[in-house]
Amino acid sequence: MQLNSRKIVSALIVVCLSGGAAADDGLMDLSLEELADIQVLSVSRKAQRLGDTAAAVTVLARDDIRRSGARSVPEALRLVPGVQVAQFGAGRWAVSVRGFNSRFASKLLVQVDGRSVYSPMFSGVFWNGLNLMMEDIERIEVVRGPGASLWGANAVNGVINIVTRNAASTTGSMVRASVDDRGNPEVAVRQGLTLTGGAALRVYAHSENRAPFETRGGASSQDEQTGWRTGFRLDSDVGEPDHWMISGEAYRQRSPEILTLGGAGTYYTPFDFEGAHILAQRDWMTAAGQTSLRAYVDYADVVQGGLGDATVHTADLDFQHRLPVTGAHEWIWGLGLRHQSISVKSRVPVIEFDKDEVEQQTFSAFVQDEIVLLPRLLRLTLGARFEARNMGTPEFQPTVRLLWSPSDRDTVWTHWSRAARTPSYGERYAGLVAGAQAFGPFPVVTLISLPEEDLRSESVNAFELGYRRQLDRGSVEAVLFRQRYSHLVGNSFGGLRMPGLFPPTPDVLLTRHNRASAVTEGAEFGGEMAVNQDLRLGLAYTLMRQNYDTTGDAILDGGNATIANRNANHWLSLQARIDLSSRQELDLQVRHVGALKGQPAPGVDAYTVMDARYGYRFSRRAELTLSVTNLFDKRYTAYSSDYFPSAYAYDRRRLLLTGRWTF
Repeated sequence: MQLNSRKIVSALIVVCLSGGAAADDGLMDLSLEELADIQVLSVSRKAQRLGDTAAAVTVLARDDIRRSGARSVPEALRLVPGVQVAQFGAGRWAVSVRGFNSRFASKLLVQVDGRSVYSPMFSGVFWNGLNLMMEDIERIEVVRGPGASLWGANAVNGVINIVTRNAASTTGSMVRASVDDRGNPEVAVRQGLTLTGGAALRVYAHSENRAPFETRGGASSQDEQTGWRTGFRLDSDVGEPDHWMISGEAYRQRSPEILTLGGAGTYYTPFDFEGAHILAQRDWMTAAGQTSLRAYVDYADVVQGGLGDATVHTADLDFQHRLPVTGAHEWIWGLGLRHQSISVKSRVPVIEFDKDEVEQQTFSAFVQDEIVLLPRLLRLTLGARFEARNMGTPEFQPTVRLLWSPSDRDTVWTHWSRAARTPSYGERYAGLVAGAQAFGPFPVVTLISLPEEDLRSESVNAFELGYRRQLDRGSVEAVLFRQRYSHLVGNSFGGLRMPGLFPPTPDVLLTRHNRASAVTEGAEFGGEMAVNQDLRLGLAYTLMRQNYDTTGDAILDGGNATIANRNANHWLSLQARIDLSSRQELDLQVRHVGALKGQPAPGVDAYTVMDARYGYRFSRRAELTLSVTNLFDKRYTAYSSDYFPSAYAYDRRRLLLTGRWTF
């Protein structure tokens, strides 16, 4: 939709003039001391006060997620500055931090309780298959900027750590049922138990049933999202100094779409995701400090209809040790070992693999020292991680962070980091149809991207300057960043093939290499404020520019421009939480996203969307909510699908009625 200033003004008036009557326990209701004491794990791999973090970090608490009305993690991430979220199908998402937005954002590490959900297949997250139980998320920590010195390669632009609730906090029973305006039902059930000895167990299961998006002409895009997930979590007595936890899940998801395959026309294919994992972690304290050991095994399988399938088995072991504070120093170090087995099978020439099976081993070690230069005023953090793989060259990823706290309310930080992104299995071994376009003298050709086993890692040098101030009933944050990328994977002209894959259309062959480089730079602003006891406001705004260096290679420069043009240069999110009474809530969110330039016709225009959620609590144990998305307009499109090309999908106005009962 075209930007309409009257709609933005109307939305802001509704947000700012609404009022009500009772406080809740989200971030915007906390005092100055409570805000400063919010615990963050993702910045330094330890529980750390938000006010002591030398990083651009946002914490979405459980109540923030609930009142946002988010039914998935990407929807909740819209509240965070610096995070670009575009939905282009019922289960298809493009999520990135600080640029390089893509269906598989290769420079963003996503974890659930320390378990990486970053797939080595396409160096990204299959958001289609990450249908978590939102009620069981304790918080989502989002660190913008590199985190590779602690978390390893691929934590290039940011780290998203999803922390689930301790089983002791979910005892009793819960039933949730919902239905949308198309009649699609969803159900979730959870049972929590307290066991002998103080341990606690949670078991749960839920379904997913999302209506399809629409085509430009108003027909169904046939990309409905269906599936289920079930799991458990077992925790030891939380009162003990030592703690252990075991969790596991199994899931199955179907996310079909219609692919556009150049001269071959369109092809309907269901993407079937299934997987399971089990994770165990123990934390204990000794005279030598605090120690943590975590291990998990994970199975993930993706079947692309008649195209092919891929299976990834992962075994991961992570150890870390935080030493007692010695003088001005606090050391933490750790070791990691990961084994991954990747096997693929292709059934059509649209995608082919040079190797059907690959074994990948990764060894890593990290160390970090936090140095108090001036007590309660100046702190320096030095850290580095070394990673070695059986595929590719070893990587050294250092960081330097400086934190200045001129007062109890103010924090200023700056940091420099180097991070690396290892090439994915697909980039090394997959040859695939990249699209179709005019290529003189031919009216249309099929672009075929060829595999390249000898790709090296991409790298970034990132600089950041940030300021955070705690207010009496809220906080504000402003961050400037500049990130310089080298050895980026790109494509160049590799020849013409006749006849082509889809005769009589010729094929233009594209060779992969590491000759691209780019810069992203911008500013992020975030804030939250309790205006009064009844009204609380939140703001997240990002201004960003992504530019590739010009090479003179028409194919490479054109491909780089396509990647850069998938990123908006600004986006805004405004939230209002309104307590109408002790039983009623009204939550409003206005989102504005700038246009994506240079996209294929009809393109992605700037759009403004307003979402609303109304909640009524019958009692402490029962509530009913009505959520409306895209309140002002009939529909809009947010992104042009990449990797698996398809026509634009449009999100229409949607209604969802949800009932939740705990007992």
